[in-house]
Amino acid sequence: MFVRSRVSALLLASTLAACSGGKTREDALLFRLTDPVGDDHGDGELLYPRRTDLGRGDLDVVSVAAFADDEATRFEVTFAHPIAKPSRAQAVDLEGATVAERARHGFYTFNVDLYVDQDRVPGSGRTDTLPGRGLTLAPDSGWEKAVVLTPRPYEAREALRKTWRQAALDAYEKKSGGIGGKVEAELNAATEQELEARVFFPTLIQVSGRTVVFRVPDRFLGGHASADWGYGVAVTGATIERRVALGGMFGGDTNANPRLMAMGIVPGEPPSGDRFGGGRKGDPSQSPVVDLLVAQGTTQEEVLGASRPAWSAVVPSGKAVAAPATAGTVEDAGVTVDAPDAGAMAEDAGVVGPSSPAP
Repeated sequence: MFVRSRVSALLLASTLAACSGGKTREDALLFRLTDPVGDDHGDGELLYPRRTDLGRGDLDVVSVAAFADDEATRFEVTFAHPIAKPSRAQAVDLEGATVAERARHGFYTFNVDLYVDQDRVPGSGRTDTLPGRGLTLAPDSGWEKAVVLTPRPYEAREALRKTWRQAALDAYEKKSGGIGGKVEAELNAATEQELEARVFFPTLIQVSGRTVVFRVPDRFLGGHASADWGYGVAVTGATIERRVALGGMFGGDTNANPRLMAMGIVPGEPPSGDRFGGGRKGDPSQSPVVDLLVAQGTTQEEVLGASRPAWSAVVPSGKAVAAPATAGTVEDAGVTVDAPDAGAMAEDAGVVGPSSPAP
């Protein structure tokens, strides 16, 4: 009886495999990037804060893999150590909120940014990185799309929207003077459209052991992630407590977070649990990035060092860049400020990325 049941199970498994074409998990693999173990030290001198839940190896990414998953790409980011899970026993701020209440997606100690250069055309795309990262991508690695994995995606998206909106208002005012209600509304709409088209904050997230898994819909990337695209991957420490802006106690913005959930870095020993130490003296704009995937021919320590060479994206297939952009190509397809019409956007603004409503 036992033998018959086992044979039946084997026959069923064989039948299912045949119906699916014998596909395995690796058949769905689009690409895999690897990174050296033990390089979670920024420019080589970064020191982890004095915390029991965050130490050397915890923010050390060792691989980033992408898999075709129906109408989405499933990314799997694996760290050197098991990922710390939010606890209801650990308070995070003076309001008495716990880590588990602030971070509801199974992790809370890191952010992972993926900057995606889809066209591989020098001079095309954005070369700036998110607030608080302090990096600049090389001209041949400008990004059209960015995926931001963070413990508080809804709050991070709103913080980025406010930052981009203020930048658009400041630029318009500097060039054209005062801003009327109609122009402000148009700039607000243009900012939202640009954010929706370019930046995606995953909310479907799973954490298991050393790996965090998240899905990015094809409607955002325009299809499955390609091994011929360029990928810039940066890891920062995450801060999840509410930040109070100047005057916050008297009606100010209690959700202000100018570093977009990223922990900072200071010289010397870490002064607290929410800052890294080992920073350079006299360099307040030093990048606090802990781990970085870099292309061959350069090192993480060089890119994050004092000389700050431009950061080149990694191309999984090794395919060379396309021909240089012709004259007239927009170098930084940011929020349009000299023509506030919401229709005057970047060429990929029609590809609308999802933004789930806040719970």
